[in-house]
Amino acid sequence: MIRVLLVEDQYFARVALHTVIDSRPDMRIVSEAVRGEDALGAFRQSAPDVVLMDLRLPGISGFDVIRKIRGEARDARVVVLSNYEGTEDVHRALACGALSYLTKDASDDELIAAILAAYRGKQFLPANVKSLLDDRLYGNQLTAREQEVIELLAQGLSNQEIADRLAIAEKTTRVHMTHIFEKLGVEDRTQAVIAAHQRGLVHLEPKRQK
Repeated sequence: MIRVLLVEDQYFARVALHTVIDSRPDMRIVSEAVRGEDALGAFRQSAPDVVLMDLRLPGISGFDVIRKIRGEARDARVVVLSNYEGTEDVHRALACGALSYLTKDASDDELIAAILAAYRGKQFLPANVKSLLDDRLYGNQLTAREQEVIELLAQGLSNQEIADRLAIAEKTTRVHMTHIFEKLGVEDRTQAVIAAHQRGLVHLEPKRQK
């Protein structure tokens, strides 16, 4: 019996995953966590064979949860199931220690295959996820400073505000911006933010209705 810890904040997603996983004779969801902060305690208490992890969680992110779990248990086996579909999301999750990465349009067969592979300590990546990694391998990557700039740009800051926040000259910010535009293949700030969101470099949260 493969014991699975489910870390997912959406109720209907949890119900659907229970339906798929608990219907099998060889695996069972033994514990759940809704918030990132609760996942580590649930991991300690349930001692699962596989952790099925969303990345978009209330509180700390799934990325941080993976790092914390792997920091305590280097042999922890994590499968990511997320709405994040950017190249950087996949790379970052695997870099944090996840074995496999699925997007939420994955089939039931892919989900089961990923859990079975993780249980054996093997990686499972569907074709669409492999394609994302290939795109990243051959694409232009942002430097650490350029990443900071694009994150602040996505928050709506001006060049001068970005310069002030990073304690650099405004002219230097413009240089970074030029390099970012070139690497993302865009011509203006709005296009840069959109392209960065699509690649998973930044995450734009939907505005809540008042």
